[in-house]
Amino acid sequence: MTETLLYILGILAVLVGIALSIGLHEVGHFLPARAFGVRVKQFMIGFGPTVKSWRKGDTEFGLKAIPLGGYILMTGMYPPEKRPYNGPFSSWIKEARTAERSDVLESDENRQFHKLSVPKKLVIMLGGPTMNLLLGFVLILTALSGIGVTQNSASVGKVFDCVDSNVDGSCPAGAPESPALAAGMMPGDVVLEVNGNPIVSWTEVVAELDKNRGSSASILVQRDSEQVALQLTPVFHERAVFDSSGQAVRDEKGVPVTELRPVIGIQLGLESVPLPINESFEVAAQATGSTFGFIFTLPQQVWGVGASIFGLQERDPNGAISILGVGQLAGELTATDNIPVSAKAASLLMLLGSLNIALFAFNLLPLLPLDGGHVVGALYEGAKRRGARLLGKADPGPVDTAKSLPFAYAMWLVLIAVGLILIFADAINPIALS
Repeated sequence: MTETLLYILGILAVLVGIALSIGLHEVGHFLPARAFGVRVKQFMIGFGPTVKSWRKGDTEFGLKAIPLGGYILMTGMYPPEKRPYNGPFSSWIKEARTAERSDVLESDENRQFHKLSVPKKLVIMLGGPTMNLLLGFVLILTALSGIGVTQNSASVGKVFDCVDSNVDGSCPAGAPESPALAAGMMPGDVVLEVNGNPIVSWTEVVAELDKNRGSSASILVQRDSEQVALQLTPVFHERAVFDSSGQAVRDEKGVPVTELRPVIGIQLGLESVPLPINESFEVAAQATGSTFGFIFTLPQQVWGVGASIFGLQERDPNGAISILGVGQLAGELTATDNIPVSAKAASLLMLLGSLNIALFAFNLLPLLPLDGGHVVGALYEGAKRRGARLLGKADPGPVDTAKSLPFAYAMWLVLIAVGLILIFADAINPIALS
């Protein structure tokens, strides 16, 4: 397949994954709503014009033209008006309430959202984000423990013509051929033994070669269906020493520590090594914690992205991106030719898993129209009712969420503006994998 086709397939894969994530988010709201007897009028994936819809029972299911979100409409989201409201945006609020309650049926008397208890409202509103959290963990665990982490193997991925090649891969004039080429190594060879000692990792190969500096080593490799014996004489170069975190080791004077390392002129092959499930779970948990930290700095992140558009600062490669940026990363990932298919699949699953965890954290922000805003409203309602009981007063009834519509619409405008800034930045100054 061509690089362009692979790039497009990567974008399509992540778009399908996002659509499924959105759909499952809405399922997280839909199932408890139905379980508590609420009539769900609509279950829609996307926004804008309806592309296709169908009806099952009381609910209209459908797909809309812009698959960047979704929603369910429950009967009786706004309670009837108790007393006339003449405050700011009163006509707007009245029109919205009238429209929302215009299709409330007589049979809906006990099937309206505002009549539910506070705990049931919380279950419904938290159902969507919880579904994203569970999906995020499943995707990350599948990537790390199902497919595995890509590591260097004991196989040969590429044989270089010389050890010290130019930037373009060519050899300088007069450069000797690489030890691997001289020994007859070929891409795909898997090292089985060095000097008669079985090995299972390239670290062991290096250790064996290091034992006999200046002399050749007997190498036994698996080549297709046969085993081939080779004689290889490595060259030794001074190389920096790195610790387990990838940082250069320095001595007490701050000078980088070096050591002689055997060099044979190959690029190692890659393999996927599954992690234990508990380690994968720890990675997912850490990703959740860091995502919350990232969400709290979102205003600063968006400001930085906006500044990068005008060249006022460099764009943070670990900063906020839009759905366009996610698609670009997925396309670049699938189009690259230096990692195996299994690593691409694992990386796509990790990308979608991280995105679901981000959706979980973002939707918990205590702002309407996000789920967290409705959660705060339900908690406020519960506090009012508990306070009334303690004071011996009448039940104040459900919180009138219709009065919060102006704030919700204002937040929608803010979210749309943020989305447009990120999309524009990804279009003119995209974040690359490398």
